[in-house]
Amino acid sequence: MRALASWLVGLPAEQPAAYRRLRAMRARIWRRVAPLQASILVSPEPTPFGDWQPHDFRPIRPGTAWGDVFECGWLHLTGPAASDPRAEVLLGIRGEALVHDAEGAVLDAVSTVYLQGDLPHPGGRYRTVRGVDATQPIDVYADATYNGLLIYPLRRAVFHGAHLAVRDATAYALYFDALTLTMLAGGTDDAALRRTLRAALDASWSRFRAGDLDAARAALAPALSAPSTSDLAYTAVGHGHLDMAWLWPLRETRRKAARTYARQLDAIERRPGYVYGTSQPQQMQWMRDEQPALFARLQAAVASGGMEAQGSFWIEPDTNLPSGESLIRQAVVGRRFLRRELGLGDDDLRLCWLPDTFGYSGALPQILRGTGMEWFQTIKLAWNEVNDFPHRTFRWAGIDGSEVLVHMPPEGDYNSRAAADGLLKGLRQHPERDLGTALLVYGGGDGGGGPSEVHHEVLDREVGAGIAGLPRVARGSASDFFRDLATRDVRHTHHGELYLEKHQGTYTTQAATKRWNRTLEGLLHDVEAIASAHGPATRAQVRDELEPVWQEALLQQFHDILPGSSIARVHRESVAAFERLAGIVEARIASLVDALPAAGDAPAALNLAPVPRDEPVRVDGTWMRARVAPYATAALVPEPEHPELVADATGLANGLLAARFDDATGAIVSLVDADGFEHAGEGLNRLVLHRDPLQIPFDAWDISRKAAAAPGRPLRVAERSWHVDGPRAVRRHVLVGPKVRIEQDVVLEAGSGLVRFETRVDWHQTHRMLRAEHRPTRYGDEALCEIQMGHIRRPTTERDSVERAQFEVCAHRWLAVEDATGGFALLNDGKYGHRAKHGLVSLALLRSPTFPDRTADRGTHAFAYAIRPYAPGALHEVVADGYRLQAPPRIVPGRADALAPLATVDDPGVVVETIAPAYDSDGVVVRLYESLGRATTTALTTSIPHRAAWRTDMLERPSGPADLSAIELGSFEIATLVLESP
Repeated sequence: MRALASWLVGLPAEQPAAYRRLRAMRARIWRRVAPLQASILVSPEPTPFGDWQPHDFRPIRPGTAWGDVFECGWLHLTGPAASDPRAEVLLGIRGEALVHDAEGAVLDAVSTVYLQGDLPHPGGRYRTVRGVDATQPIDVYADATYNGLLIYPLRRAVFHGAHLAVRDATAYALYFDALTLTMLAGGTDDAALRRTLRAALDASWSRFRAGDLDAARAALAPALSAPSTSDLAYTAVGHGHLDMAWLWPLRETRRKAARTYARQLDAIERRPGYVYGTSQPQQMQWMRDEQPALFARLQAAVASGGMEAQGSFWIEPDTNLPSGESLIRQAVVGRRFLRRELGLGDDDLRLCWLPDTFGYSGALPQILRGTGMEWFQTIKLAWNEVNDFPHRTFRWAGIDGSEVLVHMPPEGDYNSRAAADGLLKGLRQHPERDLGTALLVYGGGDGGGGPSEVHHEVLDREVGAGIAGLPRVARGSASDFFRDLATRDVRHTHHGELYLEKHQGTYTTQAATKRWNRTLEGLLHDVEAIASAHGPATRAQVRDELEPVWQEALLQQFHDILPGSSIARVHRESVAAFERLAGIVEARIASLVDALPAAGDAPAALNLAPVPRDEPVRVDGTWMRARVAPYATAALVPEPEHPELVADATGLANGLLAARFDDATGAIVSLVDADGFEHAGEGLNRLVLHRDPLQIPFDAWDISRKAAAAPGRPLRVAERSWHVDGPRAVRRHVLVGPKVRIEQDVVLEAGSGLVRFETRVDWHQTHRMLRAEHRPTRYGDEALCEIQMGHIRRPTTERDSVERAQFEVCAHRWLAVEDATGGFALLNDGKYGHRAKHGLVSLALLRSPTFPDRTADRGTHAFAYAIRPYAPGALHEVVADGYRLQAPPRIVPGRADALAPLATVDDPGVVVETIAPAYDSDGVVVRLYESLGRATTTALTTSIPHRAAWRTDMLERPSGPADLSAIELGSFEIATLVLESP
């Protein structure tokens, strides 16, 4: 039990006596002067300061449990003035609190939130409240809450008491001297040094027991003053990683941010040389709007260099799931806030800070370079479960060849406790330690907080000349670290994505959150495009109206919201936010369409996709055909008869494809094209229920490779029917299984090479996964997977441990496999998780984990996916169909001639991804990309009036005039053009 106690407080397990000794020293630090009286006001949600009456408070005694997880309580502490000017207020709570004076001004923040491995705090259950003049009568309010134990929602909030106390400075210093050397003794591999340190600690302990604290410190002084001889020097920057939502709701994150900033601003003001890094402008904006006094201090700290804005994304997003435009806007929106509110310039914003995101898209380096960032920091690949990522300092080249400089703090943690064991772990794990430098990111995190006095005091003893046996440490900023690193000889370059060999379940969990995100991304695309068809005044108005919409949309892409790894409340509120934002955008689209020139009331199609369309649409129960160019309107024409369509007991046919089905499972057992080629292989669209066993502790995050590779249980058809509906041949299956019912329409449309699967699911399974599995005839050693503004090739083989680790991968609208004779593509309108191994192409449809949301995905779902064969060299048709499946045309009566194509290109492999009002002018941004992975030159034709066209970076900074008749693009290059208004 003593060894367990040592482990729980982060001490070396082989020193169970160390904790007992430190507890004894801690008992000498504080002398109680007087108790404080306390009363409390409890509420389920936060209560604003002063929004109460005195009789709302009730007395509370020390030791009283007062609230469940997420409940809020205002503690009112009162007491007489202390006669000793050294007296301080000590507050004991299980939880967190922001402390205010009697007028509501923020004084300090306190927290006893425990992270596994935290070092023992000198206050035990109590924390000092800074900023209180104890020589005056005490009258303070603490806005307290309890968010769980070990960051999990267990136990209850407890008030341990509050009192005035005086600190013994010598006992306090001795405590940290002993703690620092205890960690070094337990962490070093140098046996001789370990013996020396333990002898010093024993001698110090003997003198402490004899009551001579000065002598006890003197016994440790030689070990603390012996300088480091290491060739490695850490740059130490404080950090308080704060998930925007996770095991707590967004409303609590706003409060956590205030508590974190209050504590860190106090440390900056008290500790010369201390640098604290903050990485998410959304949290700063909350402070500006809700805690203006704190925000003013934050601005001053940034100006003085005590606080560093790390990176310029709006929040720390997932980078697998958001669209390319969303990732660009993360940077654009974040940088605009940092420039406007903090006065930062381009040289201050060269770093992307994403320590905790679940893998990094191969498109990200180009997006970072295009938005002014050339350095990248993460630790997440240290979490790989199969292969150790071989580098900590390297260059990373994306799918287009763009490079950024990457450093992963070698300790593998963004919550380093800055103690000797972590410094030594980082030294051992740093393959590039010959560079002589590494980053140390220290402080309590995940739930915010940042460095506490424990971190500061331990680090104080390690900085400067250092301690023999440890690397050297200097405080500094992450940006200064990267500036220095960029001058060193970084040899290795990693190409492609940074695939995390863990958390592959996040591609699928919380289907509604993911589907709504893609829906809103599409709506924002559409409203900006249609706004660009109007004049400068309307464009500016829409741009300004959309700023808060974009901010909130980007917030929902946080790496524990969009991936589906938060509690139920977070996802309920996220879906509600998406619905609300979608309503706002839909209304604005309608008003912009209404403002277009009108003629009559004949139905017309508005196509805001970047590809042309020729497809049927139903209008008031009548089928018509939409033939419309990209970003344009066109009159609908009557849909002709289609005698080639067949739907009967044998299958479906449309003249291009003929499908036959297994009556038992509904799978396609034959798919033959007009040339007579069989595409079905071992069957297509078999709906299979797989075991998805509990993954402790990361159930929502992780899936089992073994379970994913197992055959699973095909669902059975309970009902089947077929019919022809105008231009559609339809076969309907009702499939059932334990706690799941599926209604699926398999559709062949006239003139289309797609087989569509329009699907409705009632899902109440637990620890199961639903997948649509396909084994096509054509297959190859690589799968082509669409990612942001391009695609990446991933192995379909398992020839080594790296390939085996990629048993589940992320793709956006499509994934394709091919051989020399052609290919087979799987498309979807809101799914991301795929498996492409050993002849299988599988789409993950739904999961049912139980932690942290035991209701995840249970309920009804509606979605569509499709398959299609394609000819050699016709991948551009798959790209186009991905856009068409995702974004059907809009019906806009009376607008047939309202909109000439806003922008088109003459290369089918180039996609005009975005047309939007410019941020920094009254012009229009046109963003396009090369989708096939080969250099090209294309001409762009636009109906948008302009007097000049400029090629710019993604921040709209011009690099020179653009010749729209010959736009050169490299492989997967993203080009941004600004059309200057006449």
